[in-house]
Amino acid sequence: MTAERAAATGSAPAGERPPIDLHALFAPRSVAVVGASPRSDIAQTVRDNLLSMGSATTCYFVNPKYAEAWGSACYPDLAALPEVPDSVLVALNPLRAASVTEAAARAGARSVLIPGGGVVEGGEAAARMQREVREIALRHGLAVLGPNCMGMIDRTSNSAVYIGDINPWAPRGHVAGIAQSGSVTDAFIHFGTRIGFSRIIGAGSEAVLDVCDYVAYCLDDPETDAIILFVEGFKRPERFLALADRALELGKPILALKVGRSEQAQAAAVAHSGSLAGEARATDAALAAAGVVRCDDLDALFEAAELHAGCRRLGRGVGRGRTGIVTVSTGEASLIADIAQRVGADLPAVPDAARSAILRDLPTLGYVGNPIDPWGATDEHVAYPAVLEAFAASGGYDVLAIVHDFPYRSLPSEVAVAEGVTEALVAATASRPGVLPVYLSLTSGEPTPEVLAILERAGGVPCLRGTTEALVAIAGRARWESRRAERLVAGPRRSTWPALAADRTPLGHDDSFAPPDSGAETATATSPRTLPERESLAMLGAEGLAVVGPIAAADAEQAVAAAESLGYPVVLKLDGTALAHKTELGGVRLGLTGPDRVRAAALELLAIGDGQPIGLRGVLVEPQVGAGVELIVGLRRDPQFGPLVLVGLGGVLAEALDDVAIELAPLSAAMAAAMLDRLRGAAILAGVRGRPAVNRAAVVELIVALADLGWRRPDLLEVDLNPVIAGEHRAIAVDALVVIAGDRGARS
Repeated sequence: MTAERAAATGSAPAGERPPIDLHALFAPRSVAVVGASPRSDIAQTVRDNLLSMGSATTCYFVNPKYAEAWGSACYPDLAALPEVPDSVLVALNPLRAASVTEAAARAGARSVLIPGGGVVEGGEAAARMQREVREIALRHGLAVLGPNCMGMIDRTSNSAVYIGDINPWAPRGHVAGIAQSGSVTDAFIHFGTRIGFSRIIGAGSEAVLDVCDYVAYCLDDPETDAIILFVEGFKRPERFLALADRALELGKPILALKVGRSEQAQAAAVAHSGSLAGEARATDAALAAAGVVRCDDLDALFEAAELHAGCRRLGRGVGRGRTGIVTVSTGEASLIADIAQRVGADLPAVPDAARSAILRDLPTLGYVGNPIDPWGATDEHVAYPAVLEAFAASGGYDVLAIVHDFPYRSLPSEVAVAEGVTEALVAATASRPGVLPVYLSLTSGEPTPEVLAILERAGGVPCLRGTTEALVAIAGRARWESRRAERLVAGPRRSTWPALAADRTPLGHDDSFAPPDSGAETATATSPRTLPERESLAMLGAEGLAVVGPIAAADAEQAVAAAESLGYPVVLKLDGTALAHKTELGGVRLGLTGPDRVRAAALELLAIGDGQPIGLRGVLVEPQVGAGVELIVGLRRDPQFGPLVLVGLGGVLAEALDDVAIELAPLSAAMAAAMLDRLRGAAILAGVRGRPAVNRAAVVELIVALADLGWRRPDLLEVDLNPVIAGEHRAIAVDALVVIAGDRGARS
């Protein structure tokens, strides 16, 4: 054993964790494939990938059964290699990964990659392997990629340890791709030539390192300007949000395809807010708060990546996303307009100055609109420069797009048209840095070399495929730019994020994360406890929220006395220790205007409650709040992302209407006001059919206060203020339900 190997194999002293170096994983000087065999092509593929890249990384084969495989020498074990390998690839049955990991540690290797399936589906044997690999890695400071992954490619170090074929035509660039799926990792690799990657990482099952570790590495890398993610789940969601917030601050967009949008049953939800803020909506709100651009499918992800990369190449943005579109077909223009309306893209009308300029140069043009088709108005070499110049000079657009499908197999006449309109686009925007040029193909064919050459000569103009994907990408980029501007002024949404983002603790060393297969004891779970309305209102009122103040009455005469003290009209409600939703029992009486009516209503309600298992205590007497718009304002503590707030229309009909806006807590007044603007029925708040506008400031104050309360009180699991009566002068919750963390065995 060499002195180098002897020094490298020492593990950390007892009780200490040696550091894990991701550089050894992504920039290995040498890699050893353990299990290299003529019966498998993994070793050959890894070696040939490195050769095709012209990589300086040396590839060794290890297998005691063979003297050579695929034309390369085989060594009996890792100790027999001429040098200590930085990386070891397990090319054996994944269930043998623990023994290979141990051998790698003894040999002095600093990283291990474990491909292969079966980690999730392999039962206890696979779970045991994963535990053993993690324990060995943490004891020796090994960076482990996987198990259950395809490997990685790093073009900044020009190295790869990847078990599939690498696209030899893919350019080096500044986008990092991270995927928790092997097939999606392959999709990144074989995407084509429009997006240049700095590195591509197949995260796999994340035994030692997770998405957070890879994102952090990419944020620290000056060669990476943007990150695209395919994510099935977050092991450390709050850390991910903190890193995303840091990426936003740095100006490195994170684009994420997070699967799992399908609605999951919220059987455990007691408050309406629990079911309204489901998993998909909670994820949307959390990612948006941290500046992540969420994409719905791989096509949308790739086009968004190309747009963001193009913005970086040109040093331009999309501003507010106001897009002017010039086409070569009136029918296509109509199609684009329909799609824009469906996806919410901003296609402003043609400004008067631009309209006048176009009609001066093209007096026979029958229609001037956005999108516009000037084909046939005159010679194309005159028509398109005239329209594009007028649009670009108008000041009415942030993005100027020419729409022309890629000429199939470079048919000469079609190429000539494509070149002409593309050159006109470049010329119109060249001296206008406030306008982003975009080439857009309605179809998803492969870009033609002639078109790409023009776009590249112009500095890398974005080339987008598919109208829907392109318009969604532009809108997403506009939101990202707006969110980043807010972030640079107001700081992070959560005050804890900067410190968490600066922390480089890897998953395996993170004491806050307990792997599900670790066997470690977890804190005893507590059952949620639902507070009755009386206690819910009292608690929220004490915290300064605008809620009604009820008076408890044990019988009808006490109810009358309470009503007399409050003044008429009043509201009576059933009061029980085990009563969550009174309306389902008919337990509310409104608009009571005298003692007789109060007495009768109290007797009626007490009779209803007497036969129900609700822990009847009597009735609550509350002042009748004046007319207004009924809202729901709620809080839900998401198991991944913590407290979220929601506001919606409908009060008791909130779930049926499903018109809600959701945000991560805490939030500012401006953010709360923006939530109201996002409601489909936002116009109702401004007053309709002669009704006065609601006091938006009061509603905003209530939303912000509830969000702040949820952030300060980790024991709050759910809060419903439902309904909130938003009137001309105030907004006040007339009913409330609070769910808090409680002791095991408490009522849920």
